[in-house]
Amino acid sequence: MWYYEQNGNRIGPVDEATMRGLIANRTISIDTLVWTNGMANWTPLQQTQLAAGLPVPPPSLNQTPQAPNPNAKDRVVYVLLAVFLGSYGIHNFFAGYTKRGVTQLLISILTCFIGSIPMWIWAIVEACTVEQDANGVRFK
Repeated sequence: MWYYEQNGNRIGPVDEATMRGLIANRTISIDTLVWTNGMANWTPLQQTQLAAGLPVPPPSLNQTPQAPNPNAKDRVVYVLLAVFLGSYGIHNFFAGYTKRGVTQLLISILTCFIGSIPMWIWAIVEACTVEQDANGVRFK
């Protein structure tokens, strides 16, 4: 048997079929607090076994596309820097990954540029896989 809270009142006991009917006709929502034997506290319906099998509403057709972030860095610039100056970590400095950039620059310089080849390969891999800057903002 279940109990639910509505307008500050605790209602019940009701059986599971009745609860599912209340959900179906939208008398209660997934945020409604519910309780049954075995539960320590009143819990939102969405966190209980009642939520299993509930239909997920389809996405809205009226969703407006998000405006691009004005602080987003350009991915094309990042990739070009990685391809042409990646041995020196310039692309990572551009994206805010300072530690990576310093590491690549130092390895290239301290190995008398012999280490530039592995650093360039590392840069190409980053150019193909990195999708956001150091602040978590996706490239545009």
